[in-house]
Amino acid sequence: MQVEFRDKQSTTYCNKNAYTCSLGNCGAQKVYRVAHIASNSYRLNWCQQETLTKRALGTNLPFEIRYPIYISSRYGQGYWISNIRSTMAYWRMMAHVDLGIRSDTGESNRSPVITMIPVLRVTRNCQRTFNLLTFDPDGDHVRCRVATNKARYECGLCGLLGGFTLNQTSCSLTHTFRSYGFHPFELMVEDFPKSRISLSYSDGSYTYKHPHSVGRQKRQIVLKSNNSSTLLNVTHTIRNTTNLPNATTAYNTTTAAPRIYRTTIPPLSRLPLQFSIHGLLLLFFNGCLEIAQIVNLIVTGPTGILKQKISVEEYVIKWTPTQNEINGHFPICFVYEALDGRSQVYQSDLRCVVADVVRHEAVVTCNETTIKVEVEKTSIIRQHENNLHLNNVGDSSCNLTRLSNATHLVAVMALNACGTMVEEDEDHVIFMNDITSADPSLIISRHHDVDIAFSCAFPKRTNLTLGFRHKNPYAFSERGFGAFTFQFEFYESHRFRQSINSSRYPVDVYLKQMMFMQIESTSSIPNTELFVESCKATPYDNPNSRIAYTIIENGCVKDNTVQIYQSSRSQFRFGMEAFEFIGAYQEVYITCSVILCMANTTGTRCSQGCISKGNSRGRREAVDQTSRHSISQGPLNLVVPSDNKGSGLSPTLGLNIVFIVGCVLLCAVVIYRSRRSKTAKYKLLSTSEVN
Repeated sequence: MQVEFRDKQSTTYCNKNAYTCSLGNCGAQKVYRVAHIASNSYRLNWCQQETLTKRALGTNLPFEIRYPIYISSRYGQGYWISNIRSTMAYWRMMAHVDLGIRSDTGESNRSPVITMIPVLRVTRNCQRTFNLLTFDPDGDHVRCRVATNKARYECGLCGLLGGFTLNQTSCSLTHTFRSYGFHPFELMVEDFPKSRISLSYSDGSYTYKHPHSVGRQKRQIVLKSNNSSTLLNVTHTIRNTTNLPNATTAYNTTTAAPRIYRTTIPPLSRLPLQFSIHGLLLLFFNGCLEIAQIVNLIVTGPTGILKQKISVEEYVIKWTPTQNEINGHFPICFVYEALDGRSQVYQSDLRCVVADVVRHEAVVTCNETTIKVEVEKTSIIRQHENNLHLNNVGDSSCNLTRLSNATHLVAVMALNACGTMVEEDEDHVIFMNDITSADPSLIISRHHDVDIAFSCAFPKRTNLTLGFRHKNPYAFSERGFGAFTFQFEFYESHRFRQSINSSRYPVDVYLKQMMFMQIESTSSIPNTELFVESCKATPYDNPNSRIAYTIIENGCVKDNTVQIYQSSRSQFRFGMEAFEFIGAYQEVYITCSVILCMANTTGTRCSQGCISKGNSRGRREAVDQTSRHSISQGPLNLVVPSDNKGSGLSPTLGLNIVFIVGCVLLCAVVIYRSRRSKTAKYKLLSTSEVN
């Protein structure tokens, strides 16, 4: 057998500590790898690393490991960060591993998966509850308890600080403390079956595991003390309510050898979870809800996880699983950090998801006009089949039920249809889309979502037929604003009397010709106003294109040819001279970020207008304004005077190439792009170039 350990340690000097075998046979180490995960928060220096070790075992009997091995006061190895309980305290951890064969699944027992941001920051006197991520692959009940047994290496400090409440059932930690500084926490995460099961071992022995009963252990630990440094010592008592067979009890027939009952701990597994909460003392404190500017996203997760900043206050979390991580379950947690006008730091609520990685084969067929994808309906896909969709859910021609059958999901779309995104490198234009079950109206999800990414890469020398279509109004719905739409149109002149007919797209323009644009909002509630916060031009219909030209930023005009025209509160009219991107780009798309606000309301983004760089601003959480929404229109086709307008785009790619793609389903809110196998006709991107 082989067992895999993944442990994360966070230290000031990026050092790491190893474990030792403390009970049973822990086998022989075969793999050892260390990877950087995350580092630093505002004015706090730390480094989080994940250590992956694999051990070969000759038995599946239970065993235990403990940390640390190295102790060094000079570099802090083996010591907690200076905190309100001690300036120099040892930390200790242990884990109990049981790989017995379960009677309910017929497979080896698996422990819960957990992760945590190393330091959480909260404002003292502001109550907050942290929901700790605990997920069990076997579907067992998971509980969190305070580590109290120093002799077994469960903890170094042990006990729970006053002013904190731990709900062991939901693994949630609530604080009402008043002290400033670092508050250390040492927890044990344990899993129990939901009904009685047996575990069988390779030496012929067995044991029973029982559900965790409310009557067996205290569910909540609350210290009613005004002294935040007071400790609560907790004693856990286990009552065996079932008479277990002793070592001489036999279940054999006259021909079978007796099976030996093995006495083990009540839970299936034990894992350590240790972290700090930093209580902040603010000199200027106006309440627990502050308006602040987001300055960082702190993410912890599996090796290779990345964050990408896509706008002033928006990030994308990306992770690409490897072949060795298929069928694994990987926890991911993140928090935002923000600063107010006095450079005081705040953190958002802790958010966590679990990525379930499953291997699947898909067939993607690419030609000069369309993309076709065929995906076999596995059990996971069938569970989410009624909710699956492409990136664009508003177009009926993109409905996955239209061409799918009993065994396969089938979708055929034009290269620029159904929400297909466009990216490029030096040699290729890449068209990407997703089959996903995620609700497009939500920012986050606490459900298991399917995401099947597929793409086609074409050499730039290939002529492609994109079938441009005029975009209809963008429709949205938000609490406090009901249903509302944004319509983006090009107009014939600065009088804005006649919009350009949809049949004329792409719209032909000449270099330095004035282009006239209008964005108009409609809302189901009265007294609203439109604000255009930013606009940019891109050569593809992708607002995140690495090639972009800024027209408006933070409400400020950046292009000196832009003219703003008088309009109503629900309209924004502007014009600018046509230009061309340097390089082989004939088309230009205009993408704008827009907000709808309650009119004449102070403090909204609409009322702030142009904000120059360096001025802080906060994202308002009240219902006086909507979220930011991205809308686009185009393309504009730059006409060179010598062009023959009748020539059009002549397709020169006469061969359809079929790519066999290893798609990965991610049951979480995580972005993943599939790899593409090599073909003889195209020079596809290397793995390092694929998101």
